[in-house]
Amino acid sequence: MYRTALTLFTFAMLGAATNAFAGEKCKCRFNGGYVEEGQTVCMKTPTGMSLARCERVLNNTSWKILQNGCPAAKLDVEPPHTPIGKLLSARS
Repeated sequence: MYRTALTLFTFAMLGAATNAFAGEKCKCRFNGGYVEEGQTVCMKTPTGMSLARCERVLNNTSWKILQNGCPAAKLDVEPPHTPIGKLLSARS
């Protein structure tokens, strides 16, 4: 009797534990849409723009601020400093 009760109790606890975990595909809300767990976005915070990642904390999704400010791509291209006369003579 004791063994049967212990077995039933064990299976009941395992069943309860598996129901307590969040789903595999958790998402965070951002700008009226959803962002998958692990993705990063540049979001406006009270301290300015920040880079944040969607993470799971205690079975809930949450934003983790990675850095203040957001990375930006910048292309510094200087125009060639070739005199127009040199270009024209090269064509002839």
